[in-house]
Amino acid sequence: MNALTETVVSGPLDWDAIYREGTPSWETGVPAAGLLHVLDEGWLRPSVTLEIGCGTGADAVELVKRGFEVTAVDNSPTAIERARARAELEDALPRFVLADIFEFAPTAGQFDFVYDAGFYHFVRNYDLNRYLDVLWRVTRPGSLYLTLAAASEAAEGGPPRVTKRQIYHDLGRLLEIVQLQRCRLESRFQKDGQPAWLCLMRRPMLPGTV
Repeated sequence: MNALTETVVSGPLDWDAIYREGTPSWETGVPAAGLLHVLDEGWLRPSVTLEIGCGTGADAVELVKRGFEVTAVDNSPTAIERARARAELEDALPRFVLADIFEFAPTAGQFDFVYDAGFYHFVRNYDLNRYLDVLWRVTRPGSLYLTLAAASEAAEGGPPRVTKRQIYHDLGRLLEIVQLQRCRLESRFQKDGQPAWLCLMRRPMLPGTV
């Protein structure tokens, strides 16, 4: 993806082609600041975790270092290869899975925490209902979901952007919001990154359960 060209998403991208061409703009080599904020504030405790669209693994490795049991999925062989190399160097080994999340989810089981940094804001433009089905399959009542998504104030030429209302409309059908606040989405081409949303959500508990 060229950081100087407006991103228009009408269907799935060839993620592996993007990684084969070099280092994508969103790959900064360090964990996402939004994820670190959630961890440092104590909103999450170590749990069985699924990362959707793990890229080269910085976030997955950080979660493992903090005691999470992580399954990290990406459909780019190039990204997964780089992620495994990173994990070995840092001696923190998630379970990396090379798969399309839509094909992986039906047999993946359920997780206490599901995370994506930037996948939701892409997929909502062409397959939102199918993504909601993925989230339903991989969560259970009480599971947490965290997404980092570019906000509508972000500059043109970056990732697809979403509004607060769209988050409520899209994800609120399935999940209840725990925290929704501003953050920055890092980019190799922008020193201060892009304005973004940090959205932590929970699948509602069943009536009569604690």
